[in-house]
Amino acid sequence: MRKYQQSIMLLVTAVVIVSFVWFYNGQKTQRSAVDRVAGIYGQNVTMAQFQREYRKFSLGQFLGMFDLLGALVGNEARTESQAVDNYVFNTIILRHEAEALGIAPSDKEVANAIMQMPSFQTNAAFDNAKYKDFLARILPRGLTNEQVEEIVRDDLRLQKIKRLLSATMGATPTEVRSLFERQHQKSEVSFVRFKTEDFSKAVQISDADVKKLFEERKAGLNSEELRKVKLVAFTLEKQEKPLAGKERATALSKLGERAQEFTVAMTEKDAKFDAVAEKFGVKVTQTESFAADALPMELGVSPQVGQAVFHLTTEQPHSDVLTGDTGYFVVELAGITPARPLTLEEAKPKLETQLRDERTRESLELKVNGTRAKLAESLKAGKPFAEAVEAAGLKAESLPAFSMAEPPKSEAPEVRMVAGRSFDLKEGELSEPIPLSDGSALVCVQKRLPIDEQKLEQEKTGLSENIIRGKQSAALELWIKERRGLAKVDSGRS
Repeated sequence: MRKYQQSIMLLVTAVVIVSFVWFYNGQKTQRSAVDRVAGIYGQNVTMAQFQREYRKFSLGQFLGMFDLLGALVGNEARTESQAVDNYVFNTIILRHEAEALGIAPSDKEVANAIMQMPSFQTNAAFDNAKYKDFLARILPRGLTNEQVEEIVRDDLRLQKIKRLLSATMGATPTEVRSLFERQHQKSEVSFVRFKTEDFSKAVQISDADVKKLFEERKAGLNSEELRKVKLVAFTLEKQEKPLAGKERATALSKLGERAQEFTVAMTEKDAKFDAVAEKFGVKVTQTESFAADALPMELGVSPQVGQAVFHLTTEQPHSDVLTGDTGYFVVELAGITPARPLTLEEAKPKLETQLRDERTRESLELKVNGTRAKLAESLKAGKPFAEAVEAAGLKAESLPAFSMAEPPKSEAPEVRMVAGRSFDLKEGELSEPIPLSDGSALVCVQKRLPIDEQKLEQEKTGLSENIIRGKQSAALELWIKERRGLAKVDSGRS
C-alpha cells in the first residue's frame, strides 16, 4: 500500500473530480431548466441572471443614469412587469449588438465617466471620498464597484451606438422654426364652459325610476363587509416636544423589535392574544365593527393596516407587524359581519345618486355636442366665435395671450386644461368637447400672434440640438425594437 499510495490517491482524486463534474453538470442542467425565466439568442436566462441585471436598475437610479434607463425600458412598457423585462432583455441585447459592432468601452473610458458623474463632484472636480462613501454606505446591498463599472460601461455602449445611428442627422430650418413656434408663439384663446351643476338641478328622479334600477342591479347591491379586531400598539408616546431625526429613528427601531418579538410569541403552541399582551405589558384594545374605507382611530390612518386587516381569516386571524404613522401594530381578527343584499330602502340613496349622475352626464353630453355642431357651422360661415356663442344663448370666456413657454398665470385647473388643449388646434379651429373637473368646455383659437424673429435667431442652436436629440432617441428606440425581434426574446413574465 505504501508503495502505490501516491498512485492510488491520484486515481481516487481523478474519480472524485470526474464524478463531481458529471454530477454538477447534471444538476446544473436540471437546475437551469427549472430556473429558466426566458430565452434570448437561443440561450436560457435563469432567475439568478435576471435578478442580477434587474438589481442594477436601482443602481442606475442612484447614479442618475436616467437616459440609459429610459432608453432600455422604452415608451411602450405599460406595467411594472413589462418595464422590468424591457430593461433586463434590452441590456443583454445592447451588449450583444455592441460586441458585434466592435464597440468595447475601455477601462479608462469607464473610469473617466465615473469621475465625471455629478454625484461624485465637489467644486466641479472628482471627489474620491464621495465615491468611496457611495460604495460603503449608499450602494444597494449586494452590489459592488464591479456593478457600478458594468452599468457605466452599458451607458458608454449606448452613447456610442446612438452616435452611430445619428451620424447623418440634422435639423432643417423648417423644423427649427416649427419647434420655436410650438414653444413660444402666443395665442388668443376663447372658450365656452358647461357646468355639471347646471344640468344636475334639472334632473328629476321618481320612486318608480329607483325601483326599476333596483330590480336591474340588485344582484350587485350589497352591504359592506364589516370587521372588528383586537390590537396591541407599539407606538411613540405623546410628548410636548415630539422626537425627531436620529432619536425618533432609534425609538421606532426599538418599538419595531418589540412588535416582532410579540408576533414570534404568538406563534407558540396555544398562545392567546390577551395572555401574550399581558406578558409584554401592552394594552389590548378592541374596536367596534368597521368597513375597509372607514378604519377606526385606534388603527391610525395607514392604508397598509386596513388592507392587512381585511386579508385576515378565521383560520389565520393574526397579522404580522403592521406599520403606522407613530409606530407598529399587531392585530387579531375578533369578528366578521359578512356582506348581505341591500333592501330597496337601504339602496335608495345610492341608486338616486347613480341615476342623477348618469342622467346629468347624458344631458351634458347632448348639450355640448349639439352646441358644438351649431358653433362649427357658424364659424364656417365666417361668424366670430363670441357672436356664435352668444347666438347659442351662452357666454364666451377669453384668456390673455399665452404660449407654452409663458402659460396663463391662473392656477385654476380648468384654465390649465383649456390652455393645454389649445396648443394642438389650428387658428380658428374649434375643439372637441374637453372634460373639466366641473363639467365640459369647447375651445377656439382666435388668433396666433407673430413670433419674435430676433429671439428665434438667438435660440436656433439650442433648438437644433433638441431636435437632433429627439431624432436620436426615436432612432435608438426603433433600433432596439428591431434588434429585439432578431434576438427572439421568449419571456413568459409579461
